[in-house]
Amino acid sequence: MLFSGTTTPIICCTSANEVKDAITTYCRKNDTVLELGAELADVSSHLCRTIGEHGKADLVDKKRRDSNTGRCKFRNINTFVPTPSDQPHKSGKTLGNEQIKSSFADRVNLIYLDDLSEWKKKIFHEPNASSQYNVIIISISHIIGHDLYMTILSFANEIFNAIPVISHPRAMIIKSKTLYSLSRRLVHSQRLFDGTIKIPDGIKRSSEPYIIAGVKVDEYRKTIPFIVREDDAILEVGCHFGRTTKLLDDAGRHCIGVDIGPKIIKNARKQYPNIQFAVGDAWKTLQLMKLRKTLAMEDELGYDIVYADIGGLSGADGHLESLSLLDSIGYALEPRCIIIKSVCMRSLASKLKFFPNEWNKFQARQDAKESSFQGEGSKTKRVRI
Repeated sequence: MLFSGTTTPIICCTSANEVKDAITTYCRKNDTVLELGAELADVSSHLCRTIGEHGKADLVDKKRRDSNTGRCKFRNINTFVPTPSDQPHKSGKTLGNEQIKSSFADRVNLIYLDDLSEWKKKIFHEPNASSQYNVIIISISHIIGHDLYMTILSFANEIFNAIPVISHPRAMIIKSKTLYSLSRRLVHSQRLFDGTIKIPDGIKRSSEPYIIAGVKVDEYRKTIPFIVREDDAILEVGCHFGRTTKLLDDAGRHCIGVDIGPKIIKNARKQYPNIQFAVGDAWKTLQLMKLRKTLAMEDELGYDIVYADIGGLSGADGHLESLSLLDSIGYALEPRCIIIKSVCMRSLASKLKFFPNEWNKFQARQDAKESSFQGEGSKTKRVRI
C-alpha cells in the first residue's frame, strides 16, 4: 500500500516557484531537509535560507557535467561548497549591520549519484548524510528522463519505507506536472459531500477527468446527485446485480451496466429488464467504447460519467492497478468524471495535496496572524494612553 502507516502529506507542485513557496510553507528554521534532484539553483538557495545556519540540507543529484545550457545554466555549485579555510565567505550587499552570505556550505551536504538506483546507499549510509528528515523534496523527472506520476509515486513510497515510522517527515514536496494534475483531479468523496470541494459546473469531458474516490456502496451511491446530470450518458463497470445501475439510469439519460461475470449479468437483466447490461472487462476499453453505439444506439464515443466498482481494486492495496485502470478509462472514454469505490484511492486522495490550495490556506493563516498582531498592538496602545 502506498504511504501506509504515515500521515505525511504529499505536496504536489508544478514549477520551481511553487516548490519555493512550498518550502516557505512547510520548512522551518533548524530543519534537516533532503532535496533529491537538487539543481543547485534558486530552489536549493531558498531552502538553505529558510532552514538557517543551524539547519542541514542534504542536496542529492545525479552526476552531470556543468554547461551553459539546459538545467546547468543557472547552477552555481560554488554557493554550496566550502571555501578555502584561509578565505572568508563571499558576501552580498549589506543590510544595516547584517551581511547576507552568498555561500551555504555551512549547512549543506552535497551527495552525487552515478545512477538513481544508488539513492538508498548514498543517502542513508554516507557518513555525513542524515537518516531523519523534517521535510523531503523530490524533483527527479530530469534524472529518470520522464515525468510519469506512477513511477514517481512508487519512488516516493520507497523513500517512506526506508525511513523509520517514528521519524516520518512533516511533508514531502514533489515537483511533477503529472502528479500535480492528479492531485487537482483526485477528490476524497467526503470533501464533495461537505462542500469543501465542488466539481466546476462548466467542466467538460476530458482525457484527464475528475476522479471521485469513496468506500462502501452507500458512499458510492451518495455521489450521484453531486455528479450526474439529466442528459448524461453513464457507464458502470462492475455493476454486479444492477442496483446502482438502476439509480444511475434514473438520474441520467441512460446507464449501461457492465460486469465480467455472465451469470451476474443474467441476474441483472432479470431484475431490471429495461436497462442495458453487457458482459465486459474493465480493462478492454475499446469494447466498452463500442457498447454505447451497440446498446444505446448513439453515435457518440465514450461516456459523460463512469462509475467503477471492481472487486480487486476496492481494497487497501492496488494503488498502481487502480491508477492504471483510471488512466485507461480516462484516455479511451474521456468522461467528465470517474467515480471509483476503492479504499486505496480514497486514502491516496487524503494524502495528495494540490499545492495552490495549500498555499491559499497558508496565506489565510498568515493574514489572520497579522490581523491578530495588529489588533493586539492597537489594544496595547489604547491601554498606554
